Amino acid sequence: MENKTSPGKLPVSQAISLIVTFCTISALFIYLIYSGNFVFGSDLGQWIYSYFRTIQSIPLWIPLAVLVMTGIIIYFGSKLIQNHEKLTLLGCFILAVIIQILIQKIYPYSLDQMIKSNVSNSFYTPALKYSTNYLLSQYQNIVSTFPLHARTNMPGKILFYQFLLLFTPSLQMMGYLIISISTLGGLLLYGICKRLFLNKNTALYAFVLYVLIPCKQIFFPILNTVTPLFILLCLYLFIVYLDSKKKVHLILLGISIYFLVLFEPSPLVAGILFIGIFIHSIVQKRISLKELISVLLIPTGSFLAVFILFIIIFHFNLLQSFQYVMNDATNFNMNAGRSYQIWLRENVKEFFFSTGLPVMMIFIYFVINMVSEWKTSGINILRWSIDKIYTLSLILTFCVVLFLGINRGETTRLWIYLAVFFQVPAAFFMTKKVQNNTLFFFVACTLIAQSIISLQRVGFIIP
Repeated sequence: MENKTSPGKLPVSQAISLIVTFCTISALFIYLIYSGNFVFGSDLGQWIYSYFRTIQSIPLWIPLAVLVMTGIIIYFGSKLIQNHEKLTLLGCFILAVIIQILIQKIYPYSLDQMIKSNVSNSFYTPALKYSTNYLLSQYQNIVSTFPLHARTNMPGKILFYQFLLLFTPSLQMMGYLIISISTLGGLLLYGICKRLFLNKNTALYAFVLYVLIPCKQIFFPILNTVTPLFILLCLYLFIVYLDSKKKVHLILLGISIYFLVLFEPSPLVAGILFIGIFIHSIVQKRISLKELISVLLIPTGSFLAVFILFIIIFHFNLLQSFQYVMNDATNFNMNAGRSYQIWLRENVKEFFFSTGLPVMMIFIYFVINMVSEWKTSGINILRWSIDKIYTLSLILTFCVVLFLGINRGETTRLWIYLAVFFQVPAAFFMTKKVQNNTLFFFVACTLIAQSIISLQRVGFIIP
């Protein structure tokens, strides 16, 4: 008898074989980490994350509690989200924060140790030392006196710690706030996927995968884990405008882009995704010529308004700071002797792991399947669905980031914002092609195991 499937859905036997295979291969990689045989970074590239010599045991209740709460989000959340969306998202958010805090407890160093250290995180000290006004107005004069990481970043991360100080002086509580604020990005990703794919389960799966991204989990409380929030906010405002045509969203978009650059300019390359989604809207005739002009001019105008406002009030020039950071990154690669050719391949390996082993395997399968469909049906951009447009734009984004060669090594930390976008095709595939909560739970369990073993074995952040 033929298997009865909904359009596009894989036969049950094929879906089980595929996902179990991906999770099994992932388990083999995880075992390499457990045995200390996987290199995070590159010996030839002169940068690696070292393994701990002394391995601390993992309390059994932590992985059990994490698995139970993840199962609640997946099994109960996927049912309740249809009719009780807001309450379900609130419950999922709370559980997600607890899950991440519990996983982070496996790491031998506490959140407060990592925050106060000028070696692993040098933004807290300047946040205490300088006022907001002095920091911005004198930034070009004092930046060279900052500890290493603060010296090579935009001032937004220091300002972020000043923001946290408004709520608590406790460093441990700051760590919990960082995890919570980072998790807000999952809600934005939920909203983005819901609007793009018109499917709440796809959006919920994307939220779960966002929460469990290994590179994000293993780098709490470093502020690269907060960076995705800014670019996701920009994308969400952009997509909301395409749906509502309310110009206030474009104004907010321009303001958000300014604060994105102030915090971390690297995600600007994700503008390729914006362009892809925008082109799809034009092809679908959802955007008129007048609206096209608005999309170009209004965000630009609001960005420039904030730019000028900061110059007038704080005497802070965002462009000068941006140029300083870019020049510093270029000089660092030269002085550290990090080869472009070596990291061109090593960055791919490190990113493949840090984004989530089963997630990247699903992504590769999804892309190959998409290409095979083009061979039979032909390539006609006018008939491309939004998932194909998104995936192609994401591949182009990754290639641009990779071949620019600005980041050579440390991509587990530096490309967290990029890893976030790779969760979306995996979530789409699991809801459209697999449609099985248990198989998705297997994927989630694999990601949890990857993060737990990595945190136990490898020193990603040394205070």
